[in-house]
Amino acid sequence: MTRTDAFVTVDGTEVHYTDWGETDAPLVVCVHGLSRNGRDFDPLARRLVGEGYRVVCPDMPGRGLSEWADDPASEYSWAGLLGTLREFCDTFEREEIRYVGTSMGGLLGMLLSEDDEAVSISHFVCNDIGPVFVHAEDGIDRIVDYLTDPPAFDTYTELEDWYRETYGTMNAQTDAEWRRFTLTSARRRDDGQVTRAYDERIVEALLHSNLPPEEAWGIWESLDLPTFVIWGHESDVLTEPTVEEMLERRPDIELLELDCGHPPGLNVDEQLDPVVDFLTE
Repeated sequence: MTRTDAFVTVDGTEVHYTDWGETDAPLVVCVHGLSRNGRDFDPLARRLVGEGYRVVCPDMPGRGLSEWADDPASEYSWAGLLGTLREFCDTFEREEIRYVGTSMGGLLGMLLSEDDEAVSISHFVCNDIGPVFVHAEDGIDRIVDYLTDPPAFDTYTELEDWYRETYGTMNAQTDAEWRRFTLTSARRRDDGQVTRAYDERIVEALLHSNLPPEEAWGIWESLDLPTFVIWGHESDVLTEPTVEEMLERRPDIELLELDCGHPPGLNVDEQLDPVVDFLTE
């Protein structure tokens, strides 16, 4: 099944998404990390289509091929992104969905599951993120540093080299996968240089709109749905103390531990097989 690129206007903002599978098949919504885009889920989408599912993967506003915000402080905040995601899901007119979220997408999944106005989530995959960042200061600082001052290069191959170095811990990728990763994550600036495909203003809005830890943990504890957590042991965003507390507060969750960093790429069988098994239960 081939990928279809589609656009929908959500609250005045044009959102790009990839659409895989038959229109009336059970729906899986996949949401990417902070500066990434929906093409990160290509390998998972191909697998799920083979299992009889429809998979949609939006580029959240300010990322990928979606429109940038007029009011970044509002539209790029957690509340703004949640509202966009809620309305995006509503366009498919489903009573329930399966949900996969990587990093930022995982946090949005937690918020969406607790939103009384949102579609019901039947299965939740949370890829390398927890409710809080209390033990992840180094990881957050690292991400903020390279997001607020994104590099720019004369060529795409130079950008690819940068991606390989920066994301090299997330798991093994073939040369073809690194090339796809780069080409789906690049844009050419007005000065002719090549840089990453996101609005640099995405960072500040999220950092200034975090939930208090007590409220975030309360949301985690109240999630009343099958939950599958993926943890890369080398992750500097989802740390071991946070994982331990997640398990203590929700001993019913399934946990997949991997020997990689943040975030696991969901592109190899070691990761895809258990995720597909969980979503198709």
